[in-house]
Amino acid sequence: MKAALSVLALLIPLCACEQVIEPDLPEHPPRLVLQAFFTPDGSWTAQVGRSSWILEPVPAGRPTVVDAAVELLAGDRVVGELEFRAASQVYVFEDSSLQAGKTYSLQVSAPGFETVRATDTVPRPVPTSILSFRAPASSRTGSVGNGDFSIRLEIEDPPGEANYYQVSLYRIFGGRGASRVEYSFSTKDPSILADNSADGSPFEDGDFEGKAPYFRDTLFDGSTHEIELSSDFDGDPDFSELRLQVLYISEAYYEYLKTARLHHDTLDNPFAEPLNVYSNVENGYGIFAGYSSQTFELAVE
Repeated sequence: MKAALSVLALLIPLCACEQVIEPDLPEHPPRLVLQAFFTPDGSWTAQVGRSSWILEPVPAGRPTVVDAAVELLAGDRVVGELEFRAASQVYVFEDSSLQAGKTYSLQVSAPGFETVRATDTVPRPVPTSILSFRAPASSRTGSVGNGDFSIRLEIEDPPGEANYYQVSLYRIFGGRGASRVEYSFSTKDPSILADNSADGSPFEDGDFEGKAPYFRDTLFDGSTHEIELSSDFDGDPDFSELRLQVLYISEAYYEYLKTARLHHDTLDNPFAEPLNVYSNVENGYGIFAGYSSQTFELAVE
């Protein structure tokens, strides 16, 4: 009993002792943050924001920088300047003068910030075709069963170079101001499984189920690669409205998608190692990445 009281007497001062440590964190000036995915296939937008110091109050909504000068360059030649749209809070480039296979830079300056610049190349499209598309005739009026819908996609991958892809299945709803709605699908393709699995294993078994997977050609470099996709829409779409889109994305785009997914997957895990989302912006943060695309309209015969 005396021993227990002695231990308790030693613990009481420890429990009552509290020390508040104020971290001495160096203050960092804000930097510009960019997000732009550019393409020769049409107009595109760029978001320009600012970073925040860790002890700053969290701003409500997206901290958009509205007075920036945003220039698109080919080498040192200015191709055009992006126009700010107040309604959508983005900078817009509507010129279609970009070319696949060319390298471009985005340079952004704004009062109170260091000028930033990012450079990337627009990948050339790769020969891609739909080998088969299967859907029941009843899909015109709904009621689609599991496994009734499938697509076989063929990609003729060029040899001796790294190529990166992303595949999406979607519909466009409405007329003016239409919105794009993406659908999930499943596939057993090993390249998609490898790049979209939890551990990045190239030999992972099972199925990918989700939207817009990205993948590289490591497992099929220089060969013709077939991918089969299937989906259960639970009686939702008229299949004549479906579209399949293949993006030919740059390495920077691929790295951004990969690290952004890992960041999202570990966001609320206190035991996960900190992960920085890929950035190719000099003197700032964010992504400027190029892509080309091909879209297939899927119609029931």
